[in-house]
Amino acid sequence: MKLPKLGLVRFAKSREVKGRILNATIRCNPSGKYFVSLCTETEVTEWPKTRSAIGVDVGIKDFAILSDGTTYSNPKFFRSLGEKLAKLPYIIYAIRRSLI
Repeated sequence: MKLPKLGLVRFAKSREVKGRILNATIRCNPSGKYFVSLCTETEVTEWPKTRSAIGVDVGIKDFAILSDGTTYSNPKFFRSLGEKLAKLPYIIYAIRRSLI
């Protein structure tokens, strides 16, 4: 990449740059690594209008029910995380006891 006042600079692309580059912002994180953010101008393709709508009902028993009848079950993250959260004080106590 060629930057004004710096010349050619090596860089690793995370993805292909599409469109015309408008500006580049360079920043340095506390570990000393430099990062560049590119702002580009690209063509936006418009999606065809389908003239259809869908309804989503979010519930307690089922996570979501669509207007066509499709149901998604509740993942129950809260219950599994609650059990882990209940065990944390005992784990912290054991760690503190072993450090003394």
